[in-house]
This record gives sequence, C-alpha cells and structure tokens, in this order.
Amino acid sequence: MISRRTLSLATGLLAVAAAGQAQDKPNVTIYGTLIAFADNVQASDASTRAADGNSLVTVSPTATNVPSKLRITCSTSNLGFKGDFKIKGDDLKLIWQVESSVSVDGDQPSVLAGRNSAIGLSGASWGTVLVGNWDTPYKFPTLFTGTQRGLFPFDNSLTGNPGFNVPGTVTNSGRAGTKNDASFNRRQGNSLQYWTPDMSGFSARVAYSVNETKPTSDAPTQVQYSPTVISALLSYRTGGLTVHYGYERHNDYFGLSQLTAGATAPSLTNASSKDEGQELAVFYAIPSTGTRITGIVEQLTYRNDETVAGKVSEYKRTAWGVSAQQSFGQHKIWGLYGTADKGSAKLVGGAGANVEGLGATQVTLGYNYAITRTADVFATYYTVVNKAAATYGAFPVLAGINPGADTRAFGVGVLYTF
Repeated sequence: MISRRTLSLATGLLAVAAAGQAQDKPNVTIYGTLIAFADNVQASDASTRAADGNSLVTVSPTATNVPSKLRITCSTSNLGFKGDFKIKGDDLKLIWQVESSVSVDGDQPSVLAGRNSAIGLSGASWGTVLVGNWDTPYKFPTLFTGTQRGLFPFDNSLTGNPGFNVPGTVTNSGRAGTKNDASFNRRQGNSLQYWTPDMSGFSARVAYSVNETKPTSDAPTQVQYSPTVISALLSYRTGGLTVHYGYERHNDYFGLSQLTAGATAPSLTNASSKDEGQELAVFYAIPSTGTRITGIVEQLTYRNDETVAGKVSEYKRTAWGVSAQQSFGQHKIWGLYGTADKGSAKLVGGAGANVEGLGATQVTLGYNYAITRTADVFATYYTVVNKAAATYGAFPVLAGINPGADTRAFGVGVLYTF
C-alpha cells in the first residue's frame, strides 16, 4: 500500500516535471515565400573586335548574341521551418532553422536545407552563435538593397561579382573550382557565425568558413592550399538611417584564375591566393512619406601568388549603385542606377596590365501594387550595358553571354509570403 507521504512526494515530482516540460516546450514556425517572375529577355550587341589587347579577356571575332526569349524564374522562393528552445534559468535559447528552395517554375529540383539552415545558441545580452549554411555577413546588406522581398534579375547586379560571367549570388560549402569561387555574394556552408546584440545602435557579425576542401593528399605533386572564408560586418542604425561596412577575404579560392583567360590554379607556380571585398552600404527611409533611398559602393581585389612572368597577378575594380523607391498607399515605383569601372590589373613583376573594355552600367525601372500586406504584383524593365570586353549580367546570368553583350528585359511577377 502506498503511503500518503510517498503519494505526496510523487505528486510533487510530477508537478515539477510538468512545469519543466511546459517551460522547455519548443517554439516552431513554418514560413515561406513563393515567387513567379516572367520576363522577355535578350543579350545583344556582342563585341566582334578585339578589346584593345585586354590582358584578362579574349574577345572572339565571331561572338554571338542571345536571341529574345521568354523565361520564368522563381527567384528566392522558399519553404522554411525554424524554432527555439529556451534553456531554463538562463538568458539563453537553442535556435535552429531549416530553409529549402522551392522551384515553383519546375526548372530545378528543390534543395532540402539548400538555403539558410543552421543550429546555434542565442541570448539577448550576449548575442547569437550558429553553425551551418548561411548568408555571409558581407552579403547581408545586399538583401535589403532591392525593392522586393527576395533577389531578382532587376536588382543591383554589379556588386558582389566582378563580371566575367561570375554568378550574382552563390551557395557553396567551400572552394568549388568554378566561377562561383570569384563571387562575394555568398551563402557559405561549413561556417561558424557570431552576431553581437544591439549596442546603442551598433552591431556586428563575423563568420568563418573552415578549410574542409583542403587537399587530402600530401604527395609532392599535390599543391598544398587551404581554402577559407572570413567575413565581417559592422552596422549602425539610428532612426531611418542604417549604415553597413563589410569586409570579406577568400584565402586560396583563386578567384582571379576564374577571370583570366587561360589561367590555371592551383598549380606549382600559383600555390596560393587572397581575394578581398570591401563595401559601404547606406539605407535611408522616411516612413511618413513612403520614401526609401539606398546606396552601395564596393571594391573587389583578386590576387594570385603567381610566379610566371607575364601572367596577371592582380585585378581590382570598384562598383556602385543607388536606388530610390516611393510608395503611395498600395502603389510603389522605383528606379536603380549602377556602374562598375574597368578597374586595374598587374602582371607578375609589377607591370600594369591592359583592362580596356571592361566595366558596365545598369538601369532598372519598376512598379509594384500591394494586393495585401503579404502579396504583391509588379512589372519592371531592366538593362545591363557592357563595354566591349565586359560580361556583367543579371542574375540568373543568361547562358552564353559574350563580351560586350547587353542584357535587356521587361517582365511581370507575383510574390506571396506566409
């Protein structure tokens, strides 16, 4: 027979356990964004002459254009699950997120956890630390330069990449050995991030992506390199003004070798590299008038530790863009203008290289109608005009763009978030 004392003790323990379970119950949220954007797009005016002896680009005299075509893209459509689990007695939560791409146009398979996905810890007084696959701090400000939620072909296409048909944004877990290695708009896997709390308007983010793609052999014929990414962001917010300064460095990603015609890397004569990006982004909003102005300026520098005389060892270029949007109730209009300069380059030994014909400009005009707070329809015209040797393009980049070809498009779209 169970004594009254034993029964009371058991009842108390159950009450404590129940209270603990109630406190430790996780919060889970399902969210998503569905986008369909249809545009008529073409690339014309490809160069048919040599670009004045450009040292980085070989211009074909038989360059072709991309004829006008209709396409449908789903931009950053996604389905996500996120949550947190409070750690009892502390200002601390376990946080997690699994976000997947959702290809509503049917072109590409949806990738489970292919977008921002991570697990970590967060506390209001000390910040957030997470491990996983996440937008780098350097990329973070660019998510807010566009007028729509998500990334579109008509958004700023001249920063985050140096042209040369490098994608405008990429998702990689390390060095890929493709043009993706030269991109600075990155969702980076195998990474650790720390975000500070807000401190009188100031905050910071820092990330480190480990060298998991380092060679696994130490044979004498195997070039030894160690690919890592370091990314940092310092931000300040006051009223309607936000200012970001970002810095990112790619060690042994050999981005320059993806830009230079005929270059190879890594090799015994080019065993290491250092690519750097610096950006300043400013946002100013006046909620009472529905006005928002953004500006971004960026410098990208690519350096190879090349030893062969006459090869390109460095390329540096600056790009900037400004945009403005004005809302009138459910209506919004916007415009964007940006330019990338031709930059400068050096050859092994310090001599200057020829960069004539590089550089581009971009113009975008658009209109948006908010059906509800979470749904929009919009229309836009955009163009990216390349100089004779340049290959900047909208994202996603049209396959087959030749040096000098200009992208022009007009499209309509619909966006819904939940």
